[in-house]
Amino acid sequence: MRPLTGGKRKDLGAKASDPDEAMNSLVRLLATRQRSVQETRKRLLEKGYSDESSSNAIDRALACGLLDDRRFAEDLIKDRLSSGWGKRRIEQELYHFGIAKDTVEGYPEAFISEEEQLEQALRILERYHTRSKNPQQSAYRHLVARGYSSDTAAAAVKTLKT
Repeated sequence: MRPLTGGKRKDLGAKASDPDEAMNSLVRLLATRQRSVQETRKRLLEKGYSDESSSNAIDRALACGLLDDRRFAEDLIKDRLSSGWGKRRIEQELYHFGIAKDTVEGYPEAFISEEEQLEQALRILERYHTRSKNPQQSAYRHLVARGYSSDTAAAAVKTLKT
């Protein structure tokens, strides 16, 4: 029977304190997709690297531009907006990755305006079908669940209704 280790943490032995091994692992992680600093640190620790070697590898990746929370956040925002997400849900996703929305330069105005959010909400509602007894309320809940503000959701439902 395997001992419980409290998670996915692997035992790397001497490699756990080797900063070069941690850096190699970090590069492999970033080869699949961009990651935030917080997510990268968490993954390295889960792989069994020490705090010191993980921090060293992250500092090196930041210095050479492999890791960049601002770039990661901007790409994430653009991707989520194109998928029809509202601002609130995007902000929750940023928080999940350890990025404060205040650190993203120009957010949200530089990415999407209130008018564009309303237009996007209307496009979503045009494709939305429900069998609910109260379709307006159902449409409103659908938009709010996608991260649209209550004002934007109400305006979209009202516009589509008329």
